[in-house]
Amino acid sequence: MTLLETQWRGMRSGKIALAALWVSLLGTQLSADQLRVLTSMPPGFYQPFVAAFSQKHPDVEVITLNKNTNASVDEILRGNERQFDVFWSSSPEAFELLQQNGHLATVAATGAPDVHSFAYSALGWTQKQTGTTAASAGWDALLAPEKAGAIAMARPSRSGSTHMVLERSLQVRGWQEGWAYLLELAGNLSTITARSFTVLDGVANGRFDIGLTIDFLAHSRAEEDLSFVYGTPVMVTTARIAVLADGKVPEQARTFVDFVVSDAGQRLLMTPEIARTPHAAHIRAEATAPYHQVLEDALTLNWLEYDAALASERYWAVNALFDAFVFEVFDARREAWRRLRVLEADLAAPSVAMHDIRRLLTTMPIAEDAVGNEGRATNANAFATLSERQETSLQEWRAASQALLNEADRLLKVLEAEQTSDLVREE
Repeated sequence: MTLLETQWRGMRSGKIALAALWVSLLGTQLSADQLRVLTSMPPGFYQPFVAAFSQKHPDVEVITLNKNTNASVDEILRGNERQFDVFWSSSPEAFELLQQNGHLATVAATGAPDVHSFAYSALGWTQKQTGTTAASAGWDALLAPEKAGAIAMARPSRSGSTHMVLERSLQVRGWQEGWAYLLELAGNLSTITARSFTVLDGVANGRFDIGLTIDFLAHSRAEEDLSFVYGTPVMVTTARIAVLADGKVPEQARTFVDFVVSDAGQRLLMTPEIARTPHAAHIRAEATAPYHQVLEDALTLNWLEYDAALASERYWAVNALFDAFVFEVFDARREAWRRLRVLEADLAAPSVAMHDIRRLLTTMPIAEDAVGNEGRATNANAFATLSERQETSLQEWRAASQALLNEADRLLKVLEAEQTSDLVREE
């Protein structure tokens, strides 16, 4: 197979040698010093790093591909046919998955995976600028009825940062309460987008008021009048970069990774164009932007660390459950919440039936111990063709989701009919 399409953005003589790859490179002859980087980071993030690295190492040609985290993991698990040397992402569980499946290079001296933390991040939401002070608010604020139709999020199976929103809820609140929160939040969503960047675009152009996202994406677009609100309690995650086991230029890959975690690379994170919090404590001490202090305080409190290993064990299952209970039935679930809130606003006191409806709309009937590597819905082959076990589980989950919505619809119709009858009698 030959190289069918390569979109080069090469600039020689000390400028960036950069390309965006869109099709398979299987069978393409590699030059001796061609370094291939697969990343979920936006171009505004990685281009300054590539430029700075190329100035120090003009003999190394850097080629990058921007691809969402889940699709990147899928490609590597399938065999890394395009022979990427470096993987770079904000999703720590992605690296856990790659390590479990033997796709990370190891350090010769220790045998440890050649993966490094380079930045800290936290989750929350973006909105139009309200001030220069770093803001924070409880996640329950997003459940207020007046937020209905005002919130957007990306589909977790297409966005590593949004998958972390799911896991953050499940790890902080517990499995059942976490899903109850997410299923109620679905009632306030305006849309579910395909990419994280689209969420910020929608807030910037006024399509919706609030967008769930990760901090640095909002900070880097402050010039578009966007601000970021940290969801409290703040749960800090580490962004990572790793040398892949099946790349072609491991020495150049390690040189690139070393640059990213070096003092020069760490300081580059704090530029307004990138706006990230460095992992190195002595570099963080130089930070002046208000949001750096939010993460520093969260690291000091250290009340609960993000469990990337746990998230990796149930990575496919959590995304599939969200699809079955929210994404695939989005209109029906959102409409059920709208109808319930109309009844709650009109009736003086909630009835038993209304409590039952709310329970049906916030119930996750799939137990935590039924998913993950130890459960029935294993992660094996999670990103390629689904296994028979996964297909069976997915069909059962879809059926369970629909059954709950059907019963909620039945009870809503009963209450709505009773309310109509009461109004007729009053007339």
